[in-house]
This record gives sequence, structure tokens and C-alpha cells, in this order.
Amino acid sequence: MSEDQTEARAGAGDIDALLELGTRHEAEGRVKAARGCFATAARAGSIVGLRLLATNLLSQEPVEGEAGINMMRAAADKGDAEAALICANLAAGDMRLADRAKVARRCLEVAAQRGSERARAQLAFIDSSPPVVDVAALKPRTVFESPRISVIEGFATSAECDWVISRARPDLHRAFVYDPGADGYFTKEARTNSSVEFGIAKSDVVIMGLRLRIQTITKIDRLEVSSILHYAPGQEFKAHFDFLEPTMPGYAADLKRGGQRAATFLIYLNDGYEGGETEFPKLEWRYKGRKGDALFFWNLDLAGKPDRKTLHAGLAPTSGEKWLFSQWLRLPPPKS
Repeated sequence: MSEDQTEARAGAGDIDALLELGTRHEAEGRVKAARGCFATAARAGSIVGLRLLATNLLSQEPVEGEAGINMMRAAADKGDAEAALICANLAAGDMRLADRAKVARRCLEVAAQRGSERARAQLAFIDSSPPVVDVAALKPRTVFESPRISVIEGFATSAECDWVISRARPDLHRAFVYDPGADGYFTKEARTNSSVEFGIAKSDVVIMGLRLRIQTITKIDRLEVSSILHYAPGQEFKAHFDFLEPTMPGYAADLKRGGQRAATFLIYLNDGYEGGETEFPKLEWRYKGRKGDALFFWNLDLAGKPDRKTLHAGLAPTSGEKWLFSQWLRLPPPKS
């Protein structure tokens, strides 16, 4: 079907065309137009449209969290297996929910009963894997005071690491570099590794559990989408900063809307490779965690300004493959 035909059918109220057009708008960054298509489909009785609208509200700026959660629950209540699966993710990552493990499991059971293989796989993992890490027992070890860098040994279990790798491997793509002044995301020779991103719809209770653990350790609750990074021999990410450069064109709007990228949290997901350290050239220091270890560093100094001593690089492995769980954390934007 041509684009003009899709738009014509969507204009006439065809639900499939509305969903297709909304998905296209979303991929192109036209959030308002995407929401309009999904909302029209939902009002016409489409449970998928309701779920896609909820996902958009939860993952695209401007985020409308409460409305998105309520719509996702409504889609799950109407029988949508994927919505029940996403409700499990929401529960697993909700720090305010005291019985989140039970709620997440119940949502998974509902999704599994409705035929979700992803839900069944997660239930099997929960039932067969060792107990989760006791967050209270984790002891960050300070490596540098300025910039603020800590190491947390045994942050994730071996089973969790293996699970994350298995989830990421099928969907790896060339990693992007973000520059709002250059129309968003693009590939660059300074970064040759691969990655895969796990938004709320693609995530699972294991990944959401790791995110919750990161929130607990760092005491920062504004997390960007989690990324899994893969480095084959010779692939690297050359020296760079993770903070958003306030002086660069295009970043001002991002900083005002989403706040500064204040900190970085890396989980080392595997052993068995040579080289591949995380290097801080201005500190003359390199770190290579064992499987399950984590590295946490602030990209800002104590005054809240970008700390240029945090210049770092992902060095290339000389043999084997390197896997990392990468999480950027933000502080709230300044009040206007």
C-alpha cells in the first residue's frame, strides 16, 4: 500500500491504516501525529491502538506517565497479551510498589496464559535462576573523589548477565552517536561497536530489575533508555564525554526538556576477552570489571558543571567479545 493510500484509508477511519500511519509517524519523530492516529484507533475500539498510544505516552516526549500507565492497564484488562507483558515491566521497575515482584509475576502469568512466549521465558528464568542480589549488601568502592568514580563488585548475577546478552544478541545494530544539531542519531567512525536499546515495550522484568537496582544504588530516578553494548575485536568507542555539552547548538532544548546527563552506570556482562577496558585518559586509569561488576561515575562535578576529567573511551578487545549494560542517568531540568 502506498503512503497516499495509507493516509486516505486512515482518514476514512480504517484501523489498520491508522496503526500503520501512527507507527510511521512515531519512527519519524512526529509524536503528536502518532498519538493522534493511535488515539483515533483506540476510540474506534482497537486494543492494539490503545496499547500503542500508552507505549507512546510512556516513552516519547512529552511523557505522560500516569495516563500511559492507566491506558496500558486498560489494554491489559481488555485481553491484550503484550499490554500485560508491559504491565509486568512497569511493576518490576516501580520503586514505590512494595509487592512489585508479586504484581510483575501475576502480569507475566496473565500474558503467558494469553500466549506470550516472552512471558513464559521470563517466568522460567525467575523460577530457575539463583536469588537476586541483596542490594543492601552491595558496597560501592570509591576509586576517585574527583571526578567521582566508584566500582560495585557483584552488582548483577551471572544468570542475569547471560539473560541480558541473550536478549540483546538478535537485535544488535551499529551503535549511534547523538547530536540534536545534526538531526538526531547517526553513525560515526569514532564509534564502531554495536548496541541495542530496551525501551519500556521491548524490556523485561530482568532488565527492569537491574534498572531498579541502579536507581537504588545511585539514588537517581531519571533513567534514559537502557542500552546493551557489544564490542567485537577491533571495535571501539573513542574518547568522549557523556554529559550534554551546554555550548553545542541543539543541546539547549534537550537540557531544558530532559535535564543534564549527570551520571553513567556500566555493568560488565561477561568475561573471556582480552583488552576492552574502559579508559579515562586524563586520569591515566583503565578499568575492566569481572562478569557482574559495575562502574558508576558522575559526569558532573560537585557544582553541577560538566566535569571534563570524565573523558573516557571504550577500548577495543583484542580477542573475544565484550558486552556491557549501559545506563545514563539524568538530573531534573532546571526550573524556569
